[in-house]
Amino acid sequence: MAKEKEDRLKKVLQDMSHSLNHIEDIMADDRSLLVKLVKQNNTIVDFLKQIQIEDVTAEYEDIIQPELTEEEQERIDKVNGIKALLNEFMDKRKDLVEFEKELKKHKNQLTPGQIGET
Repeated sequence: MAKEKEDRLKKVLQDMSHSLNHIEDIMADDRSLLVKLVKQNNTIVDFLKQIQIEDVTAEYEDIIQPELTEEEQERIDKVNGIKALLNEFMDKRKDLVEFEKELKKHKNQLTPGQIGET
């Protein structure tokens, strides 16, 4: 009985030893791979430092955005005017909603047909 336990324990310890050796091998492979990746990254960074990029967007703005005709500009102005009008309407609508809430609060204090102070 003791011999069987000793054999099982020996087998478990051997398995653990093999597993640890395998993990050590994997770690060594990972370390070497990391070293290669860092070297490659440093090479890429050095290469990118040497590249000088010139800003050419100013030269091509006219190509990208052609001038608008007078008719198109009028349409844009009309749309902007309508947008401003809608924004003003929405602001006034919000004010009216607040005014309605105030009226509901003080409904019992209002006398129909009365204008101004008496």
